[in-house]
Amino acid sequence: MRIITAAVIAATAVSGLAATAAFAAEGRLNDSQFIKAARCAGLAGADAEPFDALLKANERGRAGVIIDRAMAARSDAVRATRSAREGGKAAIAAELAGACAALVA
Repeated sequence: MRIITAAVIAATAVSGLAATAAFAAEGRLNDSQFIKAARCAGLAGADAEPFDALLKANERGRAGVIIDRAMAARSDAVRATRSAREGGKAAIAAELAGACAALVA
């Protein structure tokens, strides 16, 4: 069961990487990417500096509701990281290495 879960996580990370890599040339995150970056910052914990810089650079002109959703996503990610067990930690590591890494690449 864990092998299947790991395979699904890896496939999701690869598809997320491809989807988020397209925005890199644009320079400005859309709202869903902004929320995703906030989630990644929460997952990264002490290593969140690149995500924090990305959020700060893209916060100006952002609707308040989007900023609120992003901060909620970050809080949820921090909470999930604290309560994660072995399988959950692997999923978090896969997300950080996949979709999150693409945001700051």
